Amino acid sequence: DIYWNDPDVLCISMHQDGRTLYPGTGFIDDFGGPNALGATINIPLPPRTSDEGFLFVLDNAILPMLDEFKPEIIINSAGQDNHYSDPITNMNFSAQGYALLNEKLSPDIAVLEGGYSIEKALPYVNVGIILAMAGLDYSQVREPDYDAQQIRQSPEVTRLIENEVKNLMTLWKKKKNLKKQITGSAAYIRREKNIYYDTDDITERQIETVRVCNDCGGVVMIESAADTGKKIYAVILPNSCCPECRESGEAFFNRVNGSQYNHIYFQDRQKDVFIVK
Repeated sequence: DIYWNDPDVLCISMHQDGRTLYPGTGFIDDFGGPNALGATINIPLPPRTSDEGFLFVLDNAILPMLDEFKPEIIINSAGQDNHYSDPITNMNFSAQGYALLNEKLSPDIAVLEGGYSIEKALPYVNVGIILAMAGLDYSQVREPDYDAQQIRQSPEVTRLIENEVKNLMTLWKKKKNLKKQITGSAAYIRREKNIYYDTDDITERQIETVRVCNDCGGVVMIESAADTGKKIYAVILPNSCCPECRESGEAFFNRVNGSQYNHIYFQDRQKDVFIVK
């Protein structure tokens, strides 16, 4: 969500299909905000996807997208939940697969993130990633129980992945024509969502309103209400904020009724300013 409305950051996620795993999100049509269509890419993969499937997606979707987007910097958010030994997911990625992905992706930075197989996966995956990024041989990095045949994906999984990539690339090629189709003549686009925070047993209802703009990511207004009774309102100006969106955002912030909310926030990402009232 941080980059949902930012056309200058391409955020790509490969993950287990949300229909088979909590929280049930991250589908192919979750494609970015109205001014940033195609800047958020979700690639849901079927359970039991192995190295073969992840690398197919990399070669046939992610790398072509990066070639077109031409990023100044590439960051690999190297979550390890997709490892075959992870107790929560149902995927079949291995340390060798992670390492080869990093070699091909050639990121500037890799952030070693989540994963719940602390002893069986993380030590081997982390070493593979580091060696690959250093340009060193990682061919001997293997988990003690690694069996390439046992974790090999089925022909049906391969077929599903190939079809998913085909649909994704069709959508990617249409991204410049989708805006008018989605926004029509609307000046603002609104989306609503409910979020449950299980650690604190709080349910949030969030309403996000974005100004349709052809010059920047658009000013964003967020109204959030929790079932605890707390309410907040936030106005966010994007990094590349145009004069019209700045004027609209400042007007929204100045006229919002403070008595309706516990806190009101104004974030100007362009000028690095944060105001609370």
